[in-house]
Amino acid sequence: MNTNIYYLVESKYWRREVPNIHDEISIGIPTYTDIVETKTRFKNTSPILARANAFKHYFSILDVLYDGLGKEQSTDAQARIDLQTYLDSGNAIELGNAAKFKSSPDFDKGIEIYVVIENLSQKSVEKFLIHGIRYLEYPDRLDPGIQESLQGLIKEYSYYTEKGLALEEHVEDLNLETVGGEKVSIIKTSFNWQKLLLDYEGFDLCEVW
Repeated sequence: MNTNIYYLVESKYWRREVPNIHDEISIGIPTYTDIVETKTRFKNTSPILARANAFKHYFSILDVLYDGLGKEQSTDAQARIDLQTYLDSGNAIELGNAAKFKSSPDFDKGIEIYVVIENLSQKSVEKFLIHGIRYLEYPDRLDPGIQESLQGLIKEYSYYTEKGLALEEHVEDLNLETVGGEKVSIIKTSFNWQKLLLDYEGFDLCEVW
C-alpha cells in the first residue's frame, strides 16, 4: 500500500486561570510556561485500532482537566462548556457593531483529534480534524469546529471504504438533507450528530462545502 494513515491528538490549553491582561491592576501576566502543548501520534497496522487509541488518549486528557475542575465528565456537549476554563483566558476584546466578533489570544487553544493520510508515491500529506473541543468565541453559537469535524469524518470514511479497510460496527449513517447536505456515512465519535441535526433543522450548515 502506497498510503499511510494515522492519528494525531493535539492539545494546547492554559494550565492555570490567568489574569485579565487588560486590567491595569492585574499581576502575574501569563507566559508560555502557563500553557500545556502536546502532540501525540497513534499508528497501527489496523488504522481503526490506532483511531480507538487516539480517542482513549483524548479522553484521558479530558479526565485530567475534569479532575482539576473537581467534576466528572458527562456529555460531549457539556464538556465543550466546562473546559472553556482551560481554553478561554478571558482576554478577548469584542469588536464589530451588528455582527459581533472577538479578537482573542485563545483561538489556537483546544484538544483535538486529526486523521493524517500520507500518500507515499505522491509525497503528499492530508490532515483532517475529526473530533475535538476548541476555544469558543461565543458558547451560544455553533462551533465552526463541529462543521470542520464533520467534513473530516466524511473524508475519513471515504478513505476507509476506498481502501477496503474494516469498519465493522463503527459506522454511523447521517441524513444531512435537513441542514443543506445529503445522506452520508461516518465513523462514529462521541459527538451527538442526531441532536445537532434536530437543533439546526432548516439551517444550511453545509453551504460552504
